[in-house]
Amino acid sequence: MAALLFTWLQVSQTSKELRISEEGQITNRFNAAIGNLGSGSIDVRLGGIYALERIMNDSPRDQATVVSVLSAYVRRHAPIPTAAPMADISAAMNVLVRRRPESDQGLELDLSRTDLRGWKPAHPYEEGAIHLQGTIFTGADLSDAQLGGADLSEANLEKANLSRADLSGATLTGAFFKEAQLRDTGFTGADLTDAVVCSWVGCPDLTGSSFAGADLTRAGFVGADLRRATMCSEVFLAPVGGTKEAEAGRMCATLRGVQLSDAKLSEVDLARADLSGADLTDADLSKADLTDADLSKADLTDANLTAAILTGTKLSGATLKGARGLPPSLR
Repeated sequence: MAALLFTWLQVSQTSKELRISEEGQITNRFNAAIGNLGSGSIDVRLGGIYALERIMNDSPRDQATVVSVLSAYVRRHAPIPTAAPMADISAAMNVLVRRRPESDQGLELDLSRTDLRGWKPAHPYEEGAIHLQGTIFTGADLSDAQLGGADLSEANLEKANLSRADLSGATLTGAFFKEAQLRDTGFTGADLTDAVVCSWVGCPDLTGSSFAGADLTRAGFVGADLRRATMCSEVFLAPVGGTKEAEAGRMCATLRGVQLSDAKLSEVDLARADLSGADLTDADLSKADLTDADLSKADLTDANLTAAILTGTKLSGATLKGARGLPPSLR
């Protein structure tokens, strides 16, 4: 029994010493990597960035520290205004987006007021490859960035510049866009469920933005000007099995329960769009094309439908009190 106890104590002591040694090695590696980040050589800085990634992978409990260091590095070395992201900034961003967010220990990734114009991740459009959920991008410049397929759920994009950025297929559920610049931004196929794009004040310029195929369920567009945005577009469906020619189709944003009160939608093409349950109170839909659109249970109180095309429009259960421009057959 005494021999067994002695052996257990020896193993326990050895394990403790090994753990202390490993922690010491991690600390030494971390200090060396931090030192490399301050080098005047970009090659040395890149080495430091990838060394931090290895530490993050080897020691999940140190991930929050590594994320904090790298995000601070990006904020410091890519402040607005600068040139397009240098190799070290791009490398730091790639490390950040491919981390495992569940090991962040509640840390918020802060990339506010950074210049990431034209940034392209190492693996764009790859599902699960761009982790930016909950990231703070307040005041950041992401114009021309390629963020297709990225997870930006709950991201704070207030006052961010996303002009001409590609967000096709991105997850933007619950994202916040107040006062963001969204001119010519591509949201095709993106998920903006419960996102807040506009709420009476601070409405972005949406000129040229495309929402075709995007899911805008319950998204906030209160007071938004969508007259020059694309909500539906014609597409060609690829043939199946090579036996048919490509067929023309139509892709519209899903607008179920969307908040569009006081929105400007005059002359907007919404043919065949799903607007069921949408809040369109006081919205301007004059001359809008609502052919075969689903407006069942939508609230059109005091909406302007003057000269709107309502052929085949579904209005069952819709609230039409005070709506202007309705033909007698629909009143």
